[in-house]
Amino acid sequence: MVNLLGGSRVEAREYWLALTLIKGLGSIRLSKLLQHFGEPSLIWSAEQRLLATVSGIGASLASSIVKQREQVNIVRLQERLCQEGIEYFTITDRQYPEILKNMYDPPPVLFYKGKINFASPAIAIVGSRRSTGYGCSIAGRLAYELAERGVAVVSGLARGIDTCGHLGALKAKGDTIAVLGSGLDQIYPVENRKLFQEIVAKGLVLSEYPPGTEPLPGNFPQRNRIISGLSRGVVVVEASRQSGSLITADLALEQGREIFAVPGNINRPQSQGCNNLIKKGAKMVTAVDDILEELFLDVDFAQPAARVSYPQMSEREEVIIQLLQQEGEMNVDQIIQRSHFTVAQVNSILLKLELKGLVKREAGKKYLFLGLQNLLKPL
Repeated sequence: MVNLLGGSRVEAREYWLALTLIKGLGSIRLSKLLQHFGEPSLIWSAEQRLLATVSGIGASLASSIVKQREQVNIVRLQERLCQEGIEYFTITDRQYPEILKNMYDPPPVLFYKGKINFASPAIAIVGSRRSTGYGCSIAGRLAYELAERGVAVVSGLARGIDTCGHLGALKAKGDTIAVLGSGLDQIYPVENRKLFQEIVAKGLVLSEYPPGTEPLPGNFPQRNRIISGLSRGVVVVEASRQSGSLITADLALEQGREIFAVPGNINRPQSQGCNNLIKKGAKMVTAVDDILEELFLDVDFAQPAARVSYPQMSEREEVIIQLLQQEGEMNVDQIIQRSHFTVAQVNSILLKLELKGLVKREAGKKYLFLGLQNLLKPL
């Protein structure tokens, strides 16, 4: 089936591409149109009065669809995709992940950069953009240990927990998938441009939005359904009571996915969302085995052959590491009080642990235990 769009002949699957350019046609409305007309080319050629009879469309949107169709130039869009190095697949293509097709409103078209590999089971790691050092360390470690066991890590390229999850998977040389709430030529946040390029080179970046789509606030709750939809389970590492990560968790429940949460300090706002999820029945995660044992009972995830081990530590160094593991982060005065070491001893030990890559000094003279995460080579 072909038609004229922008003065050029168009193949059947490209009608899907053309329909993504029609504003007001989300995945749910497009699904209703497809149920009514049977295929995208018939949606494209349908008269206004017929479009208006479809549930959820109405006269106003039908009129808008017809007017917008006249302005669509599919050849120009394809040229832009080529220039930006962006490819796409539709819900009828074999590349489309089967796990997404079972969603209530699967995206009809997915634009991508990188390598397509949906063969590996996937877990989403999400959390606060205003993450703590503790939260980032946990997200990175979980992602690393999942990726080195062959589990893909899915997240949203956002600041904070998302970023640490992607980095952990990349450092393990595993698979990671970033799902954007904008066109793939509109990288957000800007400071993650380098990370975006790393994922393109070693993993996969996806978006249901065509090039030129800006990162509008309403796009992100919509993209979250794809993050959870691609995954067998969602791990929330840090989240406030109003966090967008809780939207992802709700969507995951609707999709029949498992919800996991990392417990946190009850005095911190970033922990309230996770702690509440655990109260409501989410599985508590304190180690990667909590995830693997719940979701992959039929798969043997043996311990990786090559494990990174910590440098040898003195007894005093081990005492401070244990304190930092228990508390997440501490300032020097707190460490002195709890360890009963002198000021000189604590400062000397902390310097040695920094040089070994086991702790990090943050603002306010606070120290954070980095564990496995910081022993890995940087990107």
